[in-house]
Amino acid sequence: MKILAIGAHLDDIELACGGTLALALQKGHEVKMIVMSKSGYKNYDGKVMRTDEKAVLEGKAAAEVLGVDDFEILNFENKDVPYHSTVVEELEKRINAFKPDMIFTHWPFDTHQAHVGTSKSTITAARRYNTIYLYEPIAPSGRSYVAFRPQLYVDISSVIERKIEALKMHETEYKKFGEGWIEGVKARAAFRGYEMGATYGEAFEVLREELVL
Repeated sequence: MKILAIGAHLDDIELACGGTLALALQKGHEVKMIVMSKSGYKNYDGKVMRTDEKAVLEGKAAAEVLGVDDFEILNFENKDVPYHSTVVEELEKRINAFKPDMIFTHWPFDTHQAHVGTSKSTITAARRYNTIYLYEPIAPSGRSYVAFRPQLYVDISSVIERKIEALKMHETEYKKFGEGWIEGVKARAAFRGYEMGATYGEAFEVLREELVL
């Protein structure tokens, strides 16, 4: 099976579906990751919080921990990935070349504008593909006015430590948010695991799904 995960920033995919991708690779499936931006950014006061160079190094290290070799970083603006034909076409070209059986991307009611633009662009670019899952936002981006609806669950108990290790490769973000960031992600996974009768889980909202009999 060919699985494609698309995220706005380096760390988004690991946060939301890193466990699912690690598990898929463990079971012999093919995985590709596309990140829309190099993910360096400045604060509103001009202070550099993370350089592109540092973010890319961290992102590559995280992908390596997950076991993902097919990893592409595009060059859209970190804070403002738009829902625009230029983004749609860049994604459509790559989606059609890879021909995934399933696609994971951001939930469109996220509170980060770049996440929303990435989600909508992916949905449009993948309009001819039948299985698309929307991954759960993690705070601070997840505090929306619309409730996320967990509909698809994946037991990631066997790969939770790999997911956490991949997150820690994002040293800049780890330093910024502290151990509470890691604890929060692991607690969410424990909660989703509890809901499905496992130790750790990841949950997704189903945009559409093809049933293969």
